Amino acid sequence: MDGKGIFIETKGEWHFSQGYLFVVKDVSDDGNVWVELLLDGVLLKDEILNEGSVFIYLHNSKEIFNITLDSVYYGSDGDLITFIPVYQYLDPSLPAPALNDSNVSSNSSSNVSNDPLENNSAPENNIPGFSFIMAILSMSSIVIFKRFS
Repeated sequence: MDGKGIFIETKGEWHFSQGYLFVVKDVSDDGNVWVELLLDGVLLKDEILNEGSVFIYLHNSKEIFNITLDSVYYGSDGDLITFIPVYQYLDPSLPAPALNDSNVSSNSSSNVSNDPLENNSAPENNIPGFSFIMAILSMSSIVIFKRFS
């Protein structure tokens, strides 16, 4: 993954190539986000981040992940956390990813698609408390508010 952004809801996860799993464990009322990085079910690193914080994971002195927490959006059924930019570098100690697994596989827990144009009207594609349009409107409101304040 090369600088793209991802959205994950609280208690959601994102499957990266080479078997890495990034999990949002919890979000506090003051905007702190507890995240974990696992490989094959083994905890590699956990950290508490806030907006603008960078999660970096090194393996054998080589940077594998560099993930910046961008924003936290609060909803009645859960919170949505955006991470932008997100970088994953190949871990030379692991087998190379398959050709169809070059960036990111599916995000099973938070039901967020890698394809932003995918139809999000089906119930199985909705994030509880958020829709894609709601997330875009929230981000737009923040940008407009910051511009005029």
